[in-house]
Amino acid sequence: MATRVRSTWGAAVATPGRRWLLAAGGVVLISAAAVTAGLVLGADAPAVRAGADDAYTAAPGCGDVPADAVEAAVPGARLDAAEHGPLHGGDGATCVWTSVGVDGEPPRSLHVDLTAHYTDRSGEVSGARSAAAELERLGPVAELEGAAPVAPLGEDALAWPSTSTGTAAEVAFRRDNLVVRVYYGGDDGTDGTALPYGAARDGAVAVAERVAEEL
Repeated sequence: MATRVRSTWGAAVATPGRRWLLAAGGVVLISAAAVTAGLVLGADAPAVRAGADDAYTAAPGCGDVPADAVEAAVPGARLDAAEHGPLHGGDGATCVWTSVGVDGEPPRSLHVDLTAHYTDRSGEVSGARSAAAELERLGPVAELEGAAPVAPLGEDALAWPSTSTGTAAEVAFRRDNLVVRVYYGGDDGTDGTALPYGAARDGAVAVAERVAEEL
């Protein structure tokens, strides 16, 4: 079972199947098995279907993330990773855009995870309750300096610094049984100056709000 860790950019930081590194040249994605919200995508995942009351029977895909929002956050963005498949107890998509190596553009990375939680086999725990529980598990990050609710995205939506140096941000929010997490960071310009946390947070929130509009 994958171990949940707080998603972050920084030297020698890993999440299950994916490692993020903020090097001098910008944000670099070292890709392995696709991961969505800490759960492993895979063809051998249990065959679970959405329940009758689950609003989302599948996770939206990368094509559902507005292109204008991606371009605003990551000028010259390339889609470097796009995965969609079954999860343990749901369905998920993970999408990563970067501008690392794009001439004349600051190296940045935008990572969007979408997870549709399904009602469990017993029917006792709804997909919406499982999604809410995922956000509840983010409680510790709410205590980080700079963390704050994002009221327009819902009462349980939260933004917080995704690196110890505050050069990247993460936003999480929920719609019924769907959880969306947005990670955003990189350089402020082409001179290697890191993006300030306020700018990273605003960028992540802007993308999250555009995704929410499309749901």
